[in-house]
Amino acid sequence: MKWYPYGHDFGNAEIGGVTVINGKTVSLSIPTAFAKVDTTALRNLGVNVEQTNVHVMQFVNEETAYAIGDLALQQSIEVYNGRGDIQRYASKFSLRGLLTIAATLIPDAEFGIYVVAGLPAETYIKNAALRAAIKESLDGTYLFTLNDEKTPRRVVVEVATVVMEGAGALIAYNDRSANGFTESAVIDIGGRTTDLYVARGQVPVVEYCKGKPVGVETATQMLMDSFENKYDRPLSLLEAREIMHAHAAQAQGEITRYPEISSYGQTIGHYDLERLVNEAVAQVGSEIVSFVASAWRQSDRDAVAASFKPVLNIGGGVYYFYSFLKKRIPHLSRPDDPSHANCIGYCTLAGRLLIRKVQTGSTSGGTNTGSSVGNSTSMRTF
Repeated sequence: MKWYPYGHDFGNAEIGGVTVINGKTVSLSIPTAFAKVDTTALRNLGVNVEQTNVHVMQFVNEETAYAIGDLALQQSIEVYNGRGDIQRYASKFSLRGLLTIAATLIPDAEFGIYVVAGLPAETYIKNAALRAAIKESLDGTYLFTLNDEKTPRRVVVEVATVVMEGAGALIAYNDRSANGFTESAVIDIGGRTTDLYVARGQVPVVEYCKGKPVGVETATQMLMDSFENKYDRPLSLLEAREIMHAHAAQAQGEITRYPEISSYGQTIGHYDLERLVNEAVAQVGSEIVSFVASAWRQSDRDAVAASFKPVLNIGGGVYYFYSFLKKRIPHLSRPDDPSHANCIGYCTLAGRLLIRKVQTGSTSGGTNTGSSVGNSTSMRTF
């Protein structure tokens, strides 16, 4: 059985996964949305559940199938996303998301993934027990089908370690020539939280590692509230996401139109949608800048993060709030793939740990099903 290094990010808004296949790094993100579905009913409605952008997974020992990502948003009004539940990182929904993305990226019928996952800075610092709970809930051998496959997949999951979010980005993008006294920083803006991470060498500086419950979904909710107040009908979460994505694409210079949205038979003008989303993004952007400036203020001269190098802005929030932060932190930079920056670092670390595991001849422990993974003589790595 072949083993792959894997970076897992169970975010509030997006589930991300990164692995390495034949020497090439591959990644995928899907919305954090789960809904129970009847695959027969979906087929009768003309939904092709075998498309690569459709994600329906079902454990062999369960009667219920789950739509995950865009399909869940399209087919259900109330979806599970785990927001506000800190135990979601150690939940079966996290496992479903992990297996779904891994099986989408890796075509093998049977494989193992050596996983590095992350937790927000404050959660990591204050809740050590959750790290052990994540490993306990994800480790195991699992049989499941993806998109109504005839033959179940068999995937072995072993969690190598859980790190602090932000550490992944520095593993992937930090300057290797920096000395051990240089403080490197990350601003990770996700769906529901903004997390700050600073490390001196490879050691986190706890004073600067902070979090605040504000992110892209804060602006999305503000947009939804403003729209309902103005047009007397609620935006669906799917509609709101499409508006936000169009705004982000335009901010990156792409030629993208806002979706067609109507209220009581009247089409809402694109200018009106743009005005609402601009206002929401600007308000949240101002709040994020204020939080970062307060947490990383280094003098009475209003120096913010002046001694940090680099200062990386990562996460999906980069596409909305980078320009606001750049005005306050001129040396702020962003990687080419900010959405997967942490995951790429997680996967890099997983690869190093997997190689070390093979070289030392260590074996995987018992899984949830009691199935043996095998020893180093039969373990093939990426």
